[in-house]
Amino acid sequence: MRMPPVVFLGPSAPASDILSILPDAIIRPPARRGELYACRILKHEVFLILDGAFANVLSISPREVVDVVQDGAVVVGASSMGALRAADCAPAGVHGAGMIFRLFKDRIISTEDEVAVLFREDRAFPALTEPLINMRIALRRATRIGLVGKAEAEEVISAAQLLHFSLRTWPAAYRKAGRHLSGELLDFFKAIDTKRTDAVQAANKVLKLLEVDRGPPRASRSPQLFGLLGDGRGRAPDALSGADRQQIEAEFIEWLCCSGRGYPRLDNEIDWLSGELTVPTASVWNILNGSGELEAELMRFNVFCRAVAEARRCGLRSENEDVRQAERQLADAHRVGSWNELLIRKGSGSSFSERLSAHCSELALTKCLRRTSLFAGAPSTKPREVLLWHPQ
Repeated sequence: MRMPPVVFLGPSAPASDILSILPDAIIRPPARRGELYACRILKHEVFLILDGAFANVLSISPREVVDVVQDGAVVVGASSMGALRAADCAPAGVHGAGMIFRLFKDRIISTEDEVAVLFREDRAFPALTEPLINMRIALRRATRIGLVGKAEAEEVISAAQLLHFSLRTWPAAYRKAGRHLSGELLDFFKAIDTKRTDAVQAANKVLKLLEVDRGPPRASRSPQLFGLLGDGRGRAPDALSGADRQQIEAEFIEWLCCSGRGYPRLDNEIDWLSGELTVPTASVWNILNGSGELEAELMRFNVFCRAVAEARRCGLRSENEDVRQAERQLADAHRVGSWNELLIRKGSGSSFSERLSAHCSELALTKCLRRTSLFAGAPSTKPREVLLWHPQ
């Protein structure tokens, strides 16, 4: 007898939406690290990840998702953390569903901040704040039908990005942008809930997968408990995700220095005036690996490089606002008040200043890729990236 599907659900949708499609599903709170392993050990075979814990709680890792899929289980991700992990792990056979998954997969968005919200644990839906991705999509649709001008939409999104996710609401974003939000427009925005729409789409995908696979239960292929060695110690993750360390090492270290991602863990290992290492490269890897941050930083680095490559492939050129956003982000990352102050501190005309400027240009390209994809339709040869933003 097959075990019922397990659904990790929080503020993305009400449980009734999922149970109306998968009446036998076991609804669990947002996924935490280790819970997917635990459910697979209990012989569950099908998992739908919509929401996941993060911030002060260890989030479910890509390694855990891949392990469970390689063990023979079916994993579908959508809406929130599930969409991000499905995009991360799609090459390993994880299924994704919905618009947010496609945006993560196509590198239009890349961070947890896009889907993060504040919610009550005793009543997760609806969330108390607005996910940034819902705001992007709602404003995109409002501009298409003439309710909001393009300039206003971009100003509101820029303001929303500056708000912490726990404070991000439509009224707060409009106030920060210095714009007026009418009740009619607020009602229009509130009616667009892409995370909920994606959750329903993902539940239907699970239903179809269950209807297709009516064979005997999927036996576990792993002779051991997931990720555990015979002595019970946790298996170290593959931080390089299959890449050759020697091929990416120099570029990765340069990215850590220029992006400011090395703060504060590498304060003593990097000379922040010259942007040069004060220790062997291996020491940097060991520090990040020991703190459990190496895999995450490599993933961020990979997303950045792929976004830059995609922007160049599309022939994009960053505009002044893209450059300003990139300069502001780098100034904040390096803990100074402005871009000009950053260049002065590093020495105007110095080698590090030139490297920072080059990195800023690449970062501006990623801002341009996101902006054009969300508000103007990127000049891509892939039709899905254009059709993605058609109103449903």
